[in-house]
Amino acid sequence: MEHNLKIIVFDDDPTGSQTVHGCSLLLDFSSNNLKAGLADSGPLLFLITNSRALEPAQVVELFTTICKRLKPLLAELDRPWLVLSRGDSTLRGHTPLEQELICSLLGPFHANLLVPAFPQGGRTTLAGQHLLHGEPVHLSPFGKDRRFAYSSSDLGQWLEFKSGGRLKAARIKNLHAADSLADLPAGEWAVVDAQTPQDLDDLGKSLRQELLEAGKRHFCQSAASLLNGLAQIPAIQFSLAQLPPRQGPGLVLVGSYVPLADQQLELLLTEPSCRGVEFPVDQWLANPASKPLKLGLRQQLSAIAAAGLTPVLFSSRGERPAISADQQNQLALAMAELALSLPPPLAYLIAKGGTTSFTLLRDGLGLERLRLLGQLLPGLSLLQAQPAHSIWGEMPIVTFPGNLGDASSLKKCWQLLEQWRLGT
Repeated sequence: MEHNLKIIVFDDDPTGSQTVHGCSLLLDFSSNNLKAGLADSGPLLFLITNSRALEPAQVVELFTTICKRLKPLLAELDRPWLVLSRGDSTLRGHTPLEQELICSLLGPFHANLLVPAFPQGGRTTLAGQHLLHGEPVHLSPFGKDRRFAYSSSDLGQWLEFKSGGRLKAARIKNLHAADSLADLPAGEWAVVDAQTPQDLDDLGKSLRQELLEAGKRHFCQSAASLLNGLAQIPAIQFSLAQLPPRQGPGLVLVGSYVPLADQQLELLLTEPSCRGVEFPVDQWLANPASKPLKLGLRQQLSAIAAAGLTPVLFSSRGERPAISADQQNQLALAMAELALSLPPPLAYLIAKGGTTSFTLLRDGLGLERLRLLGQLLPGLSLLQAQPAHSIWGEMPIVTFPGNLGDASSLKKCWQLLEQWRLGT
């Protein structure tokens, strides 16, 4: 039956489930965890790979391992399935590498669709051009990313650039989300125009029909919005009233350094009940093992929490061009360990930035599986450990993409959680 479709999502950070609810997220990819995730009755299973923070060779190793474990489990699955790669709606990430690995190890797939539109966040695609709030995305700060920079918003040209010329822009088809997929050539790429959530719902319906009626399994490299139509799950806002209030302070962790994150952090720190603690990146880079640095930061966080205020731990602002991917991950881990040095209980956690969120969840909290409750605000996923964490219990955790929302979004998120914590 159509509603029984299982959709396995390779997600390059923990924030990509930001439009759906009621599904499992895996941070550990043992065969047992994969089997449990596939057995979940929900239509979606997210595999949080954190691949955007990895180097290409690491992506190859990780995806090869996951796909080899997943392949025999899919062969035994008693329901139809699709696999897609959920990536950044501002085009940062390892495309087409992830597609090549998944298709070679889990295929065959028919055609490949590039669908980066995320209308809820102002990301749209028109005539093959990807736009951010109506402007070409390559002109935004995201187009100048240190690791994933690009110079064209024409998605055909972008694929040609990202593939080192192996994919030719002239061969890449451009179609609208409502167009038929029946005539797509096998093995080729198509770029999909979409400007509204309904466009993506239409595309999701077509992808299901192609699989269930025509037997064609297409591969999609997409942003989050496609998942709603594909899984037939409406985007809803989760009410914190469904959760019992918790004791203790909240905690905010900000690792993202894009300009929007800077604006959101600045506005949050105008709140009298919030106190910022800067994690000095350059000082840490000079001596990552410095005990006095860690002790001083830990004492600041503890004093703020003891005063009944919300500690906000944030990395020094601005991009460090010389920092490696491994150093970036180690920095995120050092911040996570500091944040979690606060004594329990904590009422809630807000983690801003994909690498920051992933490291906090997997390496800081040591979680293997999570349950997505829903969206606290559009694009902000509310999660709980599954099963409950041994120390932190069922503490709600919000993962907040670095590039999402407006200047007030982080402040609004914190206000909602504070009102819930205080029962007001």
